[in-house]
Amino acid sequence: MEYRRRLKNQILPQWGSVPVGDISPTAVAAWEKALLRGRISKNYADGVVGIFRTMMDDAVSEGLRGDNPGAARKSGRRGRFQSQRPEKKIIATPRQALLVARNALEMRGLNEYAIVLTSAYTGLRIGELAAVHRDQLALKDEKHGPRIHAIQQSQYVGGVFTEIQPKYDSGRGLIIPQFLAEVLQELVDSRPSEWVFTAPKGGRMIRGGDWYAETWRPIVHGRAPRGVVRGARARTGIRPVLGVEGMVPHGLRHSHKVWLDEGGHPRVAVEARMGHVLQGVEGVYSHVTLPMELRIADQLQGLWEDSLRPVLDRREYGPFPEFTSPRCKRSPKNLPQAV
Repeated sequence: MEYRRRLKNQILPQWGSVPVGDISPTAVAAWEKALLRGRISKNYADGVVGIFRTMMDDAVSEGLRGDNPGAARKSGRRGRFQSQRPEKKIIATPRQALLVARNALEMRGLNEYAIVLTSAYTGLRIGELAAVHRDQLALKDEKHGPRIHAIQQSQYVGGVFTEIQPKYDSGRGLIIPQFLAEVLQELVDSRPSEWVFTAPKGGRMIRGGDWYAETWRPIVHGRAPRGVVRGARARTGIRPVLGVEGMVPHGLRHSHKVWLDEGGHPRVAVEARMGHVLQGVEGVYSHVTLPMELRIADQLQGLWEDSLRPVLDRREYGPFPEFTSPRCKRSPKNLPQAV
């Protein structure tokens, strides 16, 4: 549904009447810049451009044109050119992940709290979390450690919410630290849902434009306290977590990888946990063992316990944002169509 919305609101108004063969790289570059100057977030604009590039790849495959006009442009310099301004990846420490999770608990309850912690302490993608069923949890396994099995991911296909193979066919069972097993046990005991994680108000978990604007951004950047406005109920304020401003949900996956690297675990165990396969000779002769996985779980449990210790020598939260009366929703689906 999110893909179709972006196609309808952003791509078709611009390119729907243009023959595929007449779309030029110059026109595409100008359109991409116009998107970024508009009223949509960079993350949303990047998603729109990604869909468009995929469509052009398909056009090339079908012989409708010779090249992809939206392909990433390369520098004309000879030799290998490295950008002087690489994209900054914002990651969280275990303490910051805890603070973001506490904000999520305050805003949306146990479900969102568990999503943040599970993402941070497993590295699973949001689509993989959305597809985890209750029977894919093994939280009482004392011999091999509690586990969460991510064997599919959720995605809209043809407008229908569908479970498909995970990215790179990376289905896997991950050992999890004991504290997370307890959080997940409390979550599944609190409701009869078929899925472990749900939407904020129940039902299938969907992470589209509304969720980013109304849930994710406030738990990271905070929200102002509000009294009763136009019949809406009063709400408590959420203070922003300092140091992770601008972090996207995928930043929790990046954070997980950094924590494992800092723990000095074998590369084969780290990459397997992230759903990657080592290439070359190293991939052929390296194997993940249960002791490796248990050591990862022990490290993660230690990081969690350390994150619970009070911090007295620095500020961790910023001030409440200023309240502004909303005139319209900020969801990308309510923005005017491109002309």
